[in-house]
Amino acid sequence: MSRQGGGEDLDAREGETPVSMAQLGSLEALGGSGNEYSKYSTGQVKETLEMDGQYTGFSSYGPRLAQIQSFGCLLVVEELTFKILALSENAVEVLEIDGLEGNPGWQQSIGIDARVLLKPTSVATLEKACTATDLNLVSPILVSTHRSARPFYAIMHREEAGLMIDFEPLDLDGQSGPVTGALASHKLAALAVSRIKALPVGDVQLLCDTVVEEIAELTGYDRIMVYKFHEDEHGEVLAEFLNAEGIEPYMGLHYPATDVPVLARRIFLENRVRMIVNARLDGIDVLHDGYFPHGLSLAASTLRSVQGCHREYMTNMGTAASLVLAITVSTTQPESSSSGDQLSAGQQQQQQQQQLAPSVTPFSSQPAQNVVTSHNSVAAGSVAVALASPAAAVPPAPSRARSETTRKLWGLVVCHHQMPCMVPYPTRSACEFLVQVFAVQLNKEMEVANQLKAKHILKMQALLCDMLLREPPVALVTQTPNITDLVRCDGAALFYNGRCWRLGTCPTEPQILDVAEWLLLHHVDSTGFSTDSLLNAGYPHANDLTDSCGLLAIKFTEKDFIMWFRSQTAKEVRWGGAKQDSEELDDPTRMHPRTSFKAFLEVVHMRSKPWEDVEMDAVHSLQLILRAALEEHDEVKRRQLMRARLAELRLQSMDEINQVANETVRIIETATVPILGVNRSGQINGWNMQIAKLTGVPVEEAMGRSFLQELVAEDSRTAAQRLLISSLQGQEESDVEIRLKVWRNGSPAGVLIMLVNSCANRDIHNQIVGVCLVGQDITTQKIVMDRYIRCEGDYRTIIHSPNPLIPPIFGMDEYGFCSEWNTGMTRLTGWGRSEVLGKLLLGEVFGLEMAMLMLRDEDAMTELEIVVNCAMEGHDDATNHPFTFFARDGVLQEVLLTLNKRTDVGGRVTGVFCFLHSMNREVQEALRAQTAAESAAASRIAQMELAREGVRAPLDGLTFVRTSLERSGSLSPDQQQLMETASALEDQIRGMLTDMMDLDAVEEGFLDVQRVEFSLVTVLNATLSQGSSAAIAKGQRLLCNVPPKVKLRVFGDPLRLQQVLGACLRTAIEYTPPTGWIELRMDLPSRSPGAQGASSVLSQITRHQQASGGAPDTVMPASMERFRFVIAHSGDGLPPPLVQVLVGRGTAGGGKQGNALRMCRRLVHLLGGELGYAFESGQCCFRLDVELPVKYKAETTALSRA
Repeated sequence: MSRQGGGEDLDAREGETPVSMAQLGSLEALGGSGNEYSKYSTGQVKETLEMDGQYTGFSSYGPRLAQIQSFGCLLVVEELTFKILALSENAVEVLEIDGLEGNPGWQQSIGIDARVLLKPTSVATLEKACTATDLNLVSPILVSTHRSARPFYAIMHREEAGLMIDFEPLDLDGQSGPVTGALASHKLAALAVSRIKALPVGDVQLLCDTVVEEIAELTGYDRIMVYKFHEDEHGEVLAEFLNAEGIEPYMGLHYPATDVPVLARRIFLENRVRMIVNARLDGIDVLHDGYFPHGLSLAASTLRSVQGCHREYMTNMGTAASLVLAITVSTTQPESSSSGDQLSAGQQQQQQQQQLAPSVTPFSSQPAQNVVTSHNSVAAGSVAVALASPAAAVPPAPSRARSETTRKLWGLVVCHHQMPCMVPYPTRSACEFLVQVFAVQLNKEMEVANQLKAKHILKMQALLCDMLLREPPVALVTQTPNITDLVRCDGAALFYNGRCWRLGTCPTEPQILDVAEWLLLHHVDSTGFSTDSLLNAGYPHANDLTDSCGLLAIKFTEKDFIMWFRSQTAKEVRWGGAKQDSEELDDPTRMHPRTSFKAFLEVVHMRSKPWEDVEMDAVHSLQLILRAALEEHDEVKRRQLMRARLAELRLQSMDEINQVANETVRIIETATVPILGVNRSGQINGWNMQIAKLTGVPVEEAMGRSFLQELVAEDSRTAAQRLLISSLQGQEESDVEIRLKVWRNGSPAGVLIMLVNSCANRDIHNQIVGVCLVGQDITTQKIVMDRYIRCEGDYRTIIHSPNPLIPPIFGMDEYGFCSEWNTGMTRLTGWGRSEVLGKLLLGEVFGLEMAMLMLRDEDAMTELEIVVNCAMEGHDDATNHPFTFFARDGVLQEVLLTLNKRTDVGGRVTGVFCFLHSMNREVQEALRAQTAAESAAASRIAQMELAREGVRAPLDGLTFVRTSLERSGSLSPDQQQLMETASALEDQIRGMLTDMMDLDAVEEGFLDVQRVEFSLVTVLNATLSQGSSAAIAKGQRLLCNVPPKVKLRVFGDPLRLQQVLGACLRTAIEYTPPTGWIELRMDLPSRSPGAQGASSVLSQITRHQQASGGAPDTVMPASMERFRFVIAHSGDGLPPPLVQVLVGRGTAGGGKQGNALRMCRRLVHLLGGELGYAFESGQCCFRLDVELPVKYKAETTALSRA
């Protein structure tokens, strides 16, 4: 479907040239540092990049471009020996290498052991940190130079070249002391994290305003902004905080997509923090002796220099320093549902048009997203971001093995400072953690939005189903609801068979006809069209359409349309940077960042509100429904079949609902978790076996008793009463602790401590009639925790007890290392105490990729870091936290995590204790079994679909051959009979292929049954043909005994009938001994007792045939007759299990023959007949009795014999 861009999309990419910022980085690599790349023309740029391979990584263009910023220094060393492989030019002075014996220069420094530059204590710290799997978790470490004890923060990164160490100077003035390690850095943002988590859900603007205020307090930059990427990749400032006076605000400004280099976006998905201390200073070269022939990648370095183009960009903005933090959110990659021709057309248009001009894209395609597979980052206009040097280019990261989602660059937090400014690494790490928490909250907001969208889609589907029941397409505009209720619009029109129906505010009938002709002329290959501006889409008479400028159209036949119109919505868009005047153009031989960042106001006219994806999905569904409906020539038949099918579906749905209800009651009664119900009067009306077992109160005694007065412990009544009141008001609660009285042998025996979730019970009128409480027994956990609090000195006896009642417990010290790991944790995870102690709890024990216990995704890791920090600060929300991880054997463990801080005698926090409460293993196994069953079912359906498609093509070939022979006109009567038999068998195969894709309908007997006229001769011949080959192969005789003088034509479903007879015949052949015989016979029809009532059915069928244009036959008076089909065979008969299956008493077993007979029973039930198996006169036989409307012809022919 064509989709026309307009409005902001046009301006967002206006002026984008084929040479992007990333390509400028390649030119800088080719020509050296600074701005030497400016001498290349655009044509030369494209030619050079194509020749050298742009997408192979920019680091391959030479080592001399590797530079760092001057506020720190860098070493690249071998990880095992610490031998220096490369160093920044200033490292000789900063690390006092020149003070070593012999006063070596940088050439002589290559190859020496870097550890001789540091104090022994620093060397020990460095060596221990290098043993960590994830160096980000132990960075930064505090080191000091050997000669003058000058302190530095050392930040380590593993690269293919070796171990890269950034040295940042440490200023202890005004600080209480250095901060080392990721966990300690995160503590700096503890209060900010608590404030963000306390924000209400549903207000994204408040969330953005809060995060810029918190980062402003942490960093002190002049300007802090939240910058969001829109779908077309242009950016907008959503929130801003100004720390200085006289600064022009950028709030609400939009910036073109060209201000966001593609390469920088990719880098920000890997390295989410970028700091520029002083853009006005030149970079410091990284030197080596040719050890890196393909260049040195500085992608992971915090010190990497500023690109020449970006330095000029920041100068044009008046900004000297910046800090950028990437905001990434989880996203699921949708599978494209576009047809092949539509997708091809969309791709061609995207390749032909670099600017976002009106373009044709598939209806179901999604706009470009900043996902991990695309290139994403920022340098936006006044939201300039540090573009990495060419040496920093990195390929996109591969997706994790267990990750179900990918990361998308949603936006950036951008900090600007007019003067040089440096933020210490721990503060930057705290800001990064704060932005991760912000992203988690943002994900929750997006989930809420997705839920609202899902509700809207359900409403749309209900409207579509309502429209489906009418006679399309005229009823879609003449009845209520109509097409204007499907999408938000000002008017709509139906153009069908040369006539036009109009609704609401829309163009005149001649104008609509002209729009339709324009669509047929200019968009002939597209089945749909959408635009928010007909003027920008190229419609020549757009100015004559009065107020209608937005159009959404679908073509449901070759020349017929349904159109929706929207009126123009004049709006103002503030862009950060007007187009340059023609008199102020830059030197055309040089490529610069734009120099103008003045805000200008663009007033958008002749443009409506854009059409949303959900609206286009709805009209596309309507288009498919209309096409299918109009292909059905007999409207009366279509409606009858549809209503019958809907009636069957309703019955099926009711059966499923009853089944689910019964199953739910059974699960509640037998659940291994305590469940109870309370009515509005506070009396018990539900009490399952588990809670009866835990409290000692039988079900019959609990029913009708007062929940608060008789069952709840006195110290818990207030909390329980508050829980009931809020739940009866519709406010469901979770994780509420209540205590119930326990009786044993009629006497009080303590209390049951439960963690309760509540949900409101509603009647059919959606009125709340009670509350359901689902609990979790945490009595043992509470007892252990209370004992721990009372007996802290003897805690080891409790923690390491092998008693299974002791919950899994582990601990972490103040530095983030695992300090406790009890027997319960060993049983739960599979990792022993000695294997875990001393490792980083966050990163090495619990973490991603190479961790011992892997978490599901990055958001889960962030959530764990949040709850650990909350526990370290003593917050209450560190209790009963849902926590999932993969154990050593790969099994997913779902637990509740409770953390408590550890303190010494002076009250100083020394770590945390963590308690895990395992969820019921039976529930986990049931969920795993359900997942496995669903996976197996999906696999089976896919295999069946593959088989069906494989059979369909040869079957179409057979149909073509048969019809060609029939059209030749040279067939004898016997040959024509064979062609009719072949046609009947082809139809039977096609019907069975259709049934394969709806196994639920087959299993439950909801199958379509035809009512057509057919010849019993053809059915019997098709039945005999299905068993002839098998009988001949076994040396058996296949007989047919049918009255020869009557050629009967009846009404019914020939395919289902011959499917039943064929299955019975094949079963008889299977259980008949070699040289035996099988006989197919049909008794003459006898008048059925219900013939008089059935004659009206036949007359309706006859009238239906005449109304559809068929010539009536000369027939005798019609009536409903009973036929008996008998398939007799020699031998001992069927095995007893198969006979039980045939009569409906066996529900399982029997192999393939048993499955075939079960299907026969279902089909016979649909046909209204009876199927049996008997032993008569020394022979075994199948008997099928069925009533069919019959018409007798005067002509007779002999039945073909096998």
